[in-house]
Amino acid sequence: MNKPKRIPRGKMSAKLVLKELKTVLLMTLMITVEALAVTLLYTPSGVVTGGVTGIGMLISYATGGWFPSWLFVVIANTPLLILAFRHLHLRFTAYTLYVTVLFSLELALFSNIPFHELFDVSEPAWRVVCVIFGAVTMGFSGAVIVRLGGSTGGLDIVALILNRKYSISMGSISMSMNVVIALALGVLQAINQHSLRAGVEGGALSIIALFVTTIAFNNVILGINRTKTLFIISDKWEEIAPEVLNKVHRGVTYIPCRGAYTNTEKTLVYILTKTIELGSIRRLVLEKDPKALISIIDTREVIGKGFSAVN
Repeated sequence: MNKPKRIPRGKMSAKLVLKELKTVLLMTLMITVEALAVTLLYTPSGVVTGGVTGIGMLISYATGGWFPSWLFVVIANTPLLILAFRHLHLRFTAYTLYVTVLFSLELALFSNIPFHELFDVSEPAWRVVCVIFGAVTMGFSGAVIVRLGGSTGGLDIVALILNRKYSISMGSISMSMNVVIALALGVLQAINQHSLRAGVEGGALSIIALFVTTIAFNNVILGINRTKTLFIISDKWEEIAPEVLNKVHRGVTYIPCRGAYTNTEKTLVYILTKTIELGSIRRLVLEKDPKALISIIDTREVIGKGFSAVN
């Protein structure tokens, strides 16, 4: 019997280094996009993003820019990074530290560039467009960073710890935390501008932005090719299972059961698969047994071989 070829250690190391380098470069691009979104779209529109950055922006608005948001990001993230080091992986913490520091530096750098001249948000419709586009950008880029094994720091760390412990959606956790920040902005603007309408507009736009960010974030995290759970009831289960194993290359589990109406022993076929494979499995099953009963269920998360999970 031929032994599998061993990959030289040097080649494995080079491959690993190249993979990590690509990860760092993509994270750098994504966090730069986030910093630009905050500077070009959020700040001129007078709204806040979520998390620690949102609190920093709130403080910056309240102090007239005297206490910049980037400085608060640095200060607030320090204890949260210690929390990440204690509860999460070292690789995750290292990437989060890198992303957080770079984000703070870019916020400080971009704040000194007159980007505001490029965008005139005095037009209400254009202001809404800027906020929504910024929200989509923030959700997309933040989710890519999380999928790569890091985070943008701040409340993302708290959300990820809760996600690991209780399997609650990170986007939903962040949303509930960030609504308070948006409401605080509304109160601040109402007081500063002596206008209830200004406060309602600022708070409402921030909540809309947070909602859009959550949708974008969750969709990128879950991915387009989502996991499905299939339960198949068929008298030809012995013919169906090998077809799925050999042609779709998905594992099959047999579950003994008994029909309540017929009181006969049956075998339930249990399969975990991806959306793009669903059509092939359905076709294989119906070719073998047109009378087969197929139950297809959306599955939020699968951890194990053949399926990816949030880092």
